[in-house]
Amino acid sequence: MDLGPSRFQRSLAEFCRSTASWRRRKAEEYDRDERNLRTAAALEELADHLLALPEDDARLIDLQRLAGEGDEFAPDQRVLYELGRFRFHQPDIGIEPFLDTLVALAEADRGEAGRFGGRLPEGDDPWA
Repeated sequence: MDLGPSRFQRSLAEFCRSTASWRRRKAEEYDRDERNLRTAAALEELADHLLALPEDDARLIDLQRLAGEGDEFAPDQRVLYELGRFRFHQPDIGIEPFLDTLVALAEADRGEAGRFGGRLPEGDDPWA
C-alpha cells in the first residue's frame, strides 16, 4: 500500500518550492532575469520529482541521514548553495545527476561538521 511521499520528502520539496519563490522575487529585482526564472522553474520541477520518488530511494534515505533533522530537511552550506543555483549557470543539468551531487555535497558537509580545527589524530577527536 503506497502512502504517498514521506514527511521528509514533503519537507525537502517544500524547501525547493520556497527557494523557487525566493528566486522568482530575485528575478523581479533584476528585470525578470532569465537565470533566476530558470532556477525557479527547475526547483519546482525538482520538488515534483522528489514527491514522485519511492520513499525507499537511496538518495532520499542518504539525504535524510546527512541533511535531515528527523523528518525535516535541514541542509548545511554546500547543499544550500547548490540547491539555490540549480540550473542557474548550467541549464541542461539533469535532475538525477543533481540528486547524486546533493548527496555527495551533504556527505562533505557532514564530514566538516564540528571539525573547525581540522581532522584530529585517532582517539583525540572529542566529536567522534
